Amino acid sequence: MEKFTSKVHSKMVWPAKLETQNGLTIDFSKPPEYRGMNGTMTPEDAFVGAIIMCLACTFDSYASKMRLKVSGFESEGTGTVDRKDGVQMFTEMSVHVRITIPPETSKESVQKAIDLARQNCLVAASLRTPVGYDTEIVVG
Repeated sequence: MEKFTSKVHSKMVWPAKLETQNGLTIDFSKPPEYRGMNGTMTPEDAFVGAIIMCLACTFDSYASKMRLKVSGFESEGTGTVDRKDGVQMFTEMSVHVRITIPPETSKESVQKAIDLARQNCLVAASLRTPVGYDTEIVVG
Protein backbone atom coordinates (compact mmCIF):
# COMPACT_ATOMS: atom_id res chain seq x y z
CA MET A 1 0.00 0.00 0.00
CA GLU A 2 1.26 3.47 -0.91
CA LYS A 3 0.16 6.83 0.44
CA PHE A 4 0.46 10.14 -1.37
CA THR A 5 0.33 13.45 0.48
CA SER A 6 0.01 16.99 -0.83
CA LYS A 7 -0.15 20.26 1.10
CA VAL A 8 -1.79 23.60 0.42
CA HIS A 9 -0.22 26.85 1.61
CA SER A 10 -2.55 29.82 1.36
CA LYS A 11 -3.13 33.18 3.01
CA MET A 12 -6.43 33.22 1.11
CA VAL A 13 -4.84 35.43 -1.52
CA TRP A 14 -4.56 33.92 -4.98
CA PRO A 15 -2.50 32.26 -6.21
CA ALA A 16 -1.90 29.79 -3.41
CA LYS A 17 0.74 27.03 -3.41
CA LEU A 18 0.28 23.28 -3.80
CA GLU A 19 3.24 21.24 -2.55
CA THR A 20 3.49 17.58 -3.50
CA GLN A 21 5.47 14.85 -1.78
CA ASN A 22 7.30 14.43 -5.08
CA GLY A 23 8.96 17.82 -4.57
CA LEU A 24 6.83 19.93 -6.93
CA THR A 25 5.42 23.26 -5.76
CA ILE A 26 2.93 24.90 -8.09
CA ASP A 27 0.69 27.96 -8.00
CA PHE A 28 -3.04 27.33 -8.12
CA SER A 29 -6.28 29.24 -7.84
CA LYS A 30 -9.92 28.95 -8.59
CA PRO A 31 -10.62 29.01 -12.34
CA PRO A 32 -11.58 32.34 -13.93
CA GLU A 33 -15.13 30.99 -14.32
CA TYR A 34 -15.35 31.03 -10.50
CA ARG A 35 -13.63 34.41 -9.92
CA GLY A 36 -10.13 32.93 -9.99
CA MET A 37 -7.00 33.67 -11.96
CA ASN A 38 -5.72 32.90 -15.42
CA GLY A 39 -2.30 31.30 -15.78
CA THR A 40 -2.37 29.01 -12.75
CA MET A 41 -3.32 25.40 -12.11
CA THR A 42 -6.90 24.96 -10.93
CA PRO A 43 -8.52 22.04 -9.12
CA GLU A 44 -10.50 21.40 -12.29
CA ASP A 45 -7.30 21.34 -14.39
CA ALA A 46 -5.72 18.99 -11.87
CA PHE A 47 -8.74 16.66 -11.94
CA VAL A 48 -8.77 16.34 -15.74
CA GLY A 49 -4.97 16.28 -15.87
CA ALA A 50 -4.74 13.53 -13.25
CA ILE A 51 -6.84 11.22 -15.40
CA ILE A 52 -4.85 11.70 -18.60
CA MET A 53 -1.48 11.66 -16.81
CA CYS A 54 -2.39 8.43 -15.04
CA LEU A 55 -3.52 6.88 -18.31
CA ALA A 56 -0.21 7.85 -19.98
CA CYS A 57 1.85 6.40 -17.11
CA THR A 58 -0.22 3.21 -16.92
CA PHE A 59 -0.01 2.76 -20.70
CA ASP A 60 3.76 3.22 -20.55
CA SER A 61 3.98 0.48 -17.91
CA TYR A 62 2.00 -2.00 -20.04
CA ALA A 63 3.76 -1.05 -23.29
CA SER A 64 7.14 -1.53 -21.58
CA LYS A 65 6.13 -4.90 -20.14
CA MET A 66 4.95 -5.97 -23.59
CA ARG A 67 8.17 -4.58 -25.16
CA LEU A 68 6.20 -2.40 -27.57
CA LYS A 69 7.91 0.34 -29.52
CA VAL A 70 5.85 3.50 -29.31
CA SER A 71 7.01 6.76 -30.84
CA GLY A 72 4.30 9.05 -29.53
CA PHE A 73 1.47 9.32 -27.01
CA GLU A 74 -0.88 12.30 -26.93
CA SER A 75 -4.07 12.61 -24.98
CA GLU A 76 -6.70 15.24 -24.37
CA GLY A 77 -9.26 15.07 -21.61
CA THR A 78 -12.45 17.08 -21.29
CA GLY A 79 -14.52 17.18 -18.15
CA THR A 80 -18.11 18.38 -18.14
CA VAL A 81 -19.22 20.23 -15.00
CA ASP A 82 -22.95 20.32 -14.31
CA ARG A 83 -25.38 20.03 -11.45
CA LYS A 84 -26.47 16.53 -10.50
CA ASP A 85 -28.70 15.78 -7.54
CA GLY A 86 -28.28 19.39 -6.43
CA VAL A 87 -24.46 19.23 -6.42
CA GLN A 88 -22.12 20.83 -8.93
CA MET A 89 -19.71 18.14 -10.07
CA PHE A 90 -17.92 16.57 -13.01
CA THR A 91 -20.75 14.61 -14.59
CA GLU A 92 -18.69 13.02 -17.36
CA MET A 93 -15.17 12.81 -18.74
CA SER A 94 -14.06 12.14 -22.27
CA VAL A 95 -10.50 11.19 -23.17
CA HIS A 96 -9.06 11.09 -26.68
CA VAL A 97 -5.77 9.24 -27.09
CA ARG A 98 -3.52 9.24 -30.14
CA ILE A 99 -0.69 6.71 -30.12
CA THR A 100 1.95 6.77 -32.85
CA ILE A 101 3.87 3.58 -33.55
CA PRO A 102 6.59 2.50 -35.99
CA PRO A 103 5.58 0.07 -38.78
CA GLU A 104 7.06 -2.95 -36.98
CA THR A 105 4.79 -2.51 -33.93
CA SER A 106 1.53 -4.45 -33.88
CA LYS A 107 -1.59 -2.26 -33.68
CA GLU A 108 -3.40 -5.11 -31.93
CA SER A 109 -0.75 -5.27 -29.20
CA VAL A 110 -0.89 -1.51 -28.70
CA GLN A 111 -4.68 -1.71 -28.48
CA LYS A 112 -4.34 -4.42 -25.82
CA ALA A 113 -1.91 -2.22 -23.85
CA ILE A 114 -4.20 0.83 -23.95
CA ASP A 115 -7.21 -1.32 -23.00
CA LEU A 116 -5.29 -2.62 -19.98
CA ALA A 117 -4.24 0.93 -19.11
CA ARG A 118 -7.87 2.12 -19.22
CA GLN A 119 -8.96 -0.75 -16.99
CA ASN A 120 -6.15 -0.23 -14.48
CA CYS A 121 -5.65 3.54 -14.33
CA LEU A 122 -5.96 4.04 -10.57
CA VAL A 123 -7.18 7.63 -10.83
CA ALA A 124 -10.06 6.86 -13.21
CA ALA A 125 -10.89 3.70 -11.25
CA SER A 126 -11.29 5.83 -8.12
CA LEU A 127 -13.97 8.08 -9.63
CA ARG A 128 -17.72 7.87 -9.74
CA THR A 129 -17.65 10.08 -12.83
CA PRO A 130 -17.90 7.96 -15.99
CA VAL A 131 -14.92 8.23 -18.33
CA GLY A 132 -15.34 7.60 -22.05
CA TYR A 133 -12.30 6.82 -24.18
CA ASP A 134 -11.57 7.24 -27.88
CA THR A 135 -8.28 5.79 -29.14
CA GLU A 136 -6.51 6.41 -32.42
CA ILE A 137 -3.44 4.30 -33.30
CA VAL A 138 -1.41 5.62 -36.22
CA VAL A 139 1.67 4.28 -37.93
CA GLY A 140 4.21 6.99 -38.53
